Amino acid sequence: MHSQRQQDFFRRLDRALATRYVHEYLGLQRERRSRIAPNDNQTPVLWQPRLQVSDDPQSTRISATLELPGLQKEDLSIDREGDRLIVSGERRSPVPEDSALAAAKYPIQEFKYGKYRRVINLSPGTQGSTLSFTLKDGLLVVTWPRTPAVPAVSPALERNRTEQQRSPTHG
Repeated sequence: MHSQRQQDFFRRLDRALATRYVHEYLGLQRERRSRIAPNDNQTPVLWQPRLQVSDDPQSTRISATLELPGLQKEDLSIDREGDRLIVSGERRSPVPEDSALAAAKYPIQEFKYGKYRRVINLSPGTQGSTLSFTLKDGLLVVTWPRTPAVPAVSPALERNRTEQQRSPTHG
């Protein structure tokens, strides 16, 4: 049996820990919602499309599939920054989210609306002309050719080393 003093202590400790947890959780949620896309105009990114990358070593191509249900080609932008492909755009709500009509017409609204952005890392050296895009049934499929692995030592340098090892050294 705990004394009244111990019970009060544990009650205050529980409340303090719960308060701290809630503040941390809400802070993380707020941070996720207001994520800033690293671009020139610092546009807030509200959501990120789900991504699946297929990188089968037996295939000559790599593909990335993004879930973009309900979007048309006009709703997305595809840009290239070095070896990164950036898919961004905005999904607009059919009614203003803060209107009374939205609450009445959509009592449950789980779809994500607003600006989105997703970065796909491409194989180093991928040429822009080799990228292909398909948007069908809410899936954006991006494919690019697999680039051969870059050898740590160039073949010419390796031949030179081999020849030096074979030839006798003259002193």
